[in-house]
Amino acid sequence: MPRRRQWMTPFIKQCFVTSGVTLNMLTHGFMYGFNTGLFAQLRKTKEIQLDLELESWLASSTSLSFIVGSLFSSIFMDRFGRRPAFIIASATMIISWLIFIAAKSFTALLVAKIFQGFSAGVESTTGYILVGEYVSPNHRASFLASFQPVMLFGDFLTHSLSSICDWRNVAIILAFLSIPGLALIVFSPESPSFLAKIGKHDQCKKVFYWLRGLNENNEVEMLIKTNLPSKQNAINNDKINGYKKVIHKLSLIGTFFKKREVRISLFIMVHMQLINLFSGSILYDIYTVDIHTAVFGTDKDQYMYLIVMYLDIVRILSSIFSVFLTQKMRRRSMLLSLVGLNILMYLLLGIYVLCKNHNLLPFDHISIGIILYGFNYFSLAAGSVSLPNIVAGEIFPLANRSACGMICNITFSLYMFVNIKNVPYIFSGAGVSGVFFMNAALLSYALGMTMYTLPETKDKTLLEIENILRGCPIADDDETMINLKEHNETNF
Repeated sequence: MPRRRQWMTPFIKQCFVTSGVTLNMLTHGFMYGFNTGLFAQLRKTKEIQLDLELESWLASSTSLSFIVGSLFSSIFMDRFGRRPAFIIASATMIISWLIFIAAKSFTALLVAKIFQGFSAGVESTTGYILVGEYVSPNHRASFLASFQPVMLFGDFLTHSLSSICDWRNVAIILAFLSIPGLALIVFSPESPSFLAKIGKHDQCKKVFYWLRGLNENNEVEMLIKTNLPSKQNAINNDKINGYKKVIHKLSLIGTFFKKREVRISLFIMVHMQLINLFSGSILYDIYTVDIHTAVFGTDKDQYMYLIVMYLDIVRILSSIFSVFLTQKMRRRSMLLSLVGLNILMYLLLGIYVLCKNHNLLPFDHISIGIILYGFNYFSLAAGSVSLPNIVAGEIFPLANRSACGMICNITFSLYMFVNIKNVPYIFSGAGVSGVFFMNAALLSYALGMTMYTLPETKDKTLLEIENILRGCPIADDDETMINLKEHNETNF
């Protein structure tokens, strides 16, 4: 028997449990890519009447329900676990595709998009936390970095299917492709960190040793010791009833923000989400025509499809490259070099477009724009977009991970809403070059703040990272345990 199970090494087991999360991230790419084919085909067939206002409702409803999903997951997964929350989200995504298949009205399409946004909100909050708690520190960044290329591949696959299939047939295919992710999550164990948090210490050790082996025994022992105060506080909180419980919960909000590790981790992630958004990936996807016209010229529209495909391929390959890069480089070094390259490319693109508009270029060719945007896409896919996702799975304190994840996702949604709504006005006022310079300025600010506060997290356990942020390492003396109890008393 032992020989038959030798192939099931801890690394393979970690690959198994994280594959369920990764396949569900693939459905996020399906969700983002489905809009293109859906809107284009409905405009031609008029099967379901849509005007620009209704299309905007379909596009924006996902962002609104995303916030609802983030709020739900932060409450649900702290009480019932990470795994049940993820199962609900995965099942909701499959239901949304079934609604699309049967849809015959705008209302049905809207309900399906709301379901998808809710699912994405839950999975975005829970997925990074779950993988961060499943895997060993030396593999954690690679697993987290794999989410981005998987989502991009889902987007690319959906675009390809939409070019040859009716949108209903695309929904059928995507529904079937979403099932394996749900199945893998169902057969995966609960996070050992959550089991320690609710006091199931024997089960926590069993799952932890199954995932990691016996070489990381110190981490599980420290994990259990750290969460002893959290379990006692949960028992005490259950004894409070009625309005006193509401007042108690409100008082915990103040305690929550007094915790040093919470304040610093939120400060870091608020600025890393700025880097994520203003790196430019979403901007190009939404305002492709405006940017294409400014960078590549109005007389080059016949190349637009090829350029978009070229940039998609660069983005996917760069995201895959970042998976291997995280094993070799420290987080801070990656952040400084790749986000710095992103800033440099925006400055060069802004100068290039500005000179082009004022006929100041001694020589111009479409290849100049292609090369500049190619390097820009490499920098954002390999660093500016992937690194915030990696750090989000590492930086939040265990006792408040769900609440911090919720705040982080809501912040990103608000950033995106403000950016998407205001960029057209900046285009009309300052031009595309003005948007490039604005992105460079915001990225510079966010990079400076992040470099000032972000500790090095590579190859460190989650508890080690939390202790660095707290500034209070765990020891065996009574004074430290008293301090730890005060830090862990907030679990909303």
